[in-house]
Amino acid sequence: MKLEFVYGNKALVLPAIVTDVAANASANDFRVLCAFAKDQALCHDLSFGVEAVAKELSLTAAAVEASLAFWRGAGVITQTAAEQGKENRKQGAEKAMKPTKAAKPVPDRGLPTYSTEELADIVEGNKDFGALIAACQQTFGKIFNTAEVNIIAGLTDYLGLEGDYILLLLLHCVRMEKKSLRYAEKTALSLYDDGITDASALEERLQRIEMMASATGKIRTVFGASSRALTAKEKKMIEQWVCVMKYDIEVIRLAYDATVDAIQKPSFSYANTILERWHAAGYKTVEDVNRAMEEYRRQKLGGSSFDVDDFFSAALKNTYGEV
Repeated sequence: MKLEFVYGNKALVLPAIVTDVAANASANDFRVLCAFAKDQALCHDLSFGVEAVAKELSLTAAAVEASLAFWRGAGVITQTAAEQGKENRKQGAEKAMKPTKAAKPVPDRGLPTYSTEELADIVEGNKDFGALIAACQQTFGKIFNTAEVNIIAGLTDYLGLEGDYILLLLLHCVRMEKKSLRYAEKTALSLYDDGITDASALEERLQRIEMMASATGKIRTVFGASSRALTAKEKKMIEQWVCVMKYDIEVIRLAYDATVDAIQKPSFSYANTILERWHAAGYKTVEDVNRAMEEYRRQKLGGSSFDVDDFFSAALKNTYGEV
């Protein structure tokens, strides 16, 4: 039996990443996404699109905005520069009409706790807060208790974080398998303290955090450092290897092997110098390094076999001297 799609005169195209976050999306989220995907004209004027989709699907504009925020936070859609610029200008005009407020200091023990009356005031003053709570609950796959709603309120009311930012943060918690609002609060406070307060800066920082979390355990195992804490210098080197040089574990393992062959012991600093030189030379993969080794063999030794250590010694001699 064969299954075929019947496209008729139109086809609906969605990013493949939709399947990765589908479990956290609601039926309305899918309806909203499909409505915008099938009619690109709605995307060209977001204000008009939100109103049109809300009317078509019998939803409120706030509900449509919340669904769009969910998909933006999941990395499925993004706002164009023109639309973002329009929104920034609108926000700038609104801020210009209000007295300037000093940045709020982050409390030593976390976000403030709101009373029932204070939460009601936040809901009344922020028409999108209810939709944000619903989107956050969908992301975590649970109904929030009062303490958890308090945390979301603190992120929006006290720190002034936007809905897209909060959803990105919660999706990060899910990916890190730490579905705890307390963890989200702690992370948000740390990021706020570092000046990471907008969604674009947050996305870049979270990518680094997740890349480091994925790679660090593997690198510790390779270097035999699983039983001890890494030094600040070692963490910084690993961040450079993974996030800046973009090396995978196989290239790092090759640098480790070369290090042990050269000095008979593991050394993050020695391996770092090898990787820095490979990066400067444009070597990105194991295959690149192997090709360079073959070229070295051909140029220096006329195509005969040679000790691999010679190749790495040549790459390091300017830093360490002859090894």
